[in-house]
Amino acid sequence: MNEANENLINLFRSVPIFSGLEQVDLEALPEIFIPFDYDAESMVYAVGDPTDGLYIVSQGTLRQTPADGVEPSRTLKRGDIVGYESLFNIPERENDVSVVTPCRLLFLENSRVQAYLLANPDFAETLKVLTESRDLATRVPMPWLQAGEQVNLMTRKHPFFLFWNAALPIVAFAVLVLVSSWLGAGYPLATALLLLASFVLCGLALAWNIHNWSNDFYLITNKRMVWVERVSGLYDSRQEAPLGTLISVGIKTTRIGALIGFSDVIVRTYIGDIRFERVEHANQIGKLIEAYWTRGKQVNLDLDAKEIRLALRRKFGRNVEELSQKEMSEEAAGLVAAPRVKEMNFWEWLFADFLKVRYEAGGTTTYRKHWFVLFRNAFWPVLILIATALLVSAVITRNFRNLDPEMTVVLGFFVLIAAILWLWYVYVDWKNDIFQLTPNQVIDIDRKPLGKESKRSAPLDNILSIEYERKGLLPMIFNFGTVYITIGNTQLTFNDVYNPSAVQQDIFTRMGTHEEEKRQRITDEERERVAQWFKVYHEELEADNPTRVLNPPV
Repeated sequence: MNEANENLINLFRSVPIFSGLEQVDLEALPEIFIPFDYDAESMVYAVGDPTDGLYIVSQGTLRQTPADGVEPSRTLKRGDIVGYESLFNIPERENDVSVVTPCRLLFLENSRVQAYLLANPDFAETLKVLTESRDLATRVPMPWLQAGEQVNLMTRKHPFFLFWNAALPIVAFAVLVLVSSWLGAGYPLATALLLLASFVLCGLALAWNIHNWSNDFYLITNKRMVWVERVSGLYDSRQEAPLGTLISVGIKTTRIGALIGFSDVIVRTYIGDIRFERVEHANQIGKLIEAYWTRGKQVNLDLDAKEIRLALRRKFGRNVEELSQKEMSEEAAGLVAAPRVKEMNFWEWLFADFLKVRYEAGGTTTYRKHWFVLFRNAFWPVLILIATALLVSAVITRNFRNLDPEMTVVLGFFVLIAAILWLWYVYVDWKNDIFQLTPNQVIDIDRKPLGKESKRSAPLDNILSIEYERKGLLPMIFNFGTVYITIGNTQLTFNDVYNPSAVQQDIFTRMGTHEEEKRQRITDEERERVAQWFKVYHEELEADNPTRVLNPPV
């Protein structure tokens, strides 16, 4: 096998839709795909063009723009599929695909798509899984996905468990009907009421079971793995981990699972397992997870030619005709004077963020426990405050004559002061028990009003997984719960925070932003290192031949 074919096989192996193919099938693909080169700013095809075949990006970058204008445009890079219409026998193109940078596409015409791909059982099953995943992702709302995050794979438990859970209340109602017809012949009214109540309860149980099945799902995005589990009205949890923490993927099948057609896909991460429990097409799902994991590990080492040119101009001391967008934004930011921070007095400090459970300041997002926790802790001091005020008022107005007025007023005054101090302590304790998310770390601060303080923090780089849960009726009603952040062998817990799903999403978004900044720094350092190499090379050539005048590369 020559090197060119080996590179193509590695490319096909990185394409998720080919993940189910055997090695012999992968080795046959380079012979049937035809390469085409495209210049920048050219069109591959437009909306309404006849569907002639399937493309795979081998080199370069493209932009796919949907015809409806509702969905955002997508950037397509090496290993991406272009022209899914060919796989679903759609006669006309549904998107515009344009070339951003010079690229090479591998093309497979429709007849060969049918003969070599769709006729392959492994490919057909993988395509079925991805099609069902796409349909499910369009039906299920997921507002917690961040901008630019794409759902690559989404699945639920095997439909057998939907039928099983639905059958239980139906069978229970059928049994009650039979028992009632046998034992309740002499009590028609009581039997009718019993059957009506049974019908309502079994109907509610049926709807509850169906809703619970539909609310449990697993998904892989281009950034993370997620397991969402909800029990209607009682429990709400989302466990997730960045793709970079994945170690291996395994399949576990029981005898019943082999008979019915379901298995567990066990995704092992640094901190434990994420189990895709009782899913159909487990083997294909496992291979797809590995394919997306492999793609997630690939680092894009392409450096923008314009930025390299600017870096070389700066390194050789030549005039830079234009600044990059990043530099312009940095310079503009440098020209803006930093706002002066106004010092707050005691009352401003006490009420500036009164009862706020989430607020942002200076790039730091601060969370507090839910108001329910504050009101629960303030119940007794408020009750004592109200009861004392009513008692003192009743004694003063002579509506209650069994107590000495002067003594009651004096004692009531001290009790009121104590209750107010107690209430103030509860509020300040709630106010100072905060969780913070900075651009670089997460912080858990518990500061008591009388000076005791504990603080735990961890860098965003060290976070291995994030999950949350809302357990119980009151947390579900008032929407508060606990966010668990795993760092190595320890955990930070954000307890009783309002809308834990949003808190989890904030942390993950901040992690993505932090990772992107790191990636940009690495790219800048690489660009600077390349420019330094050219400068040293230029200086060495000049040192070897002082009479030679070299034009530095631009």
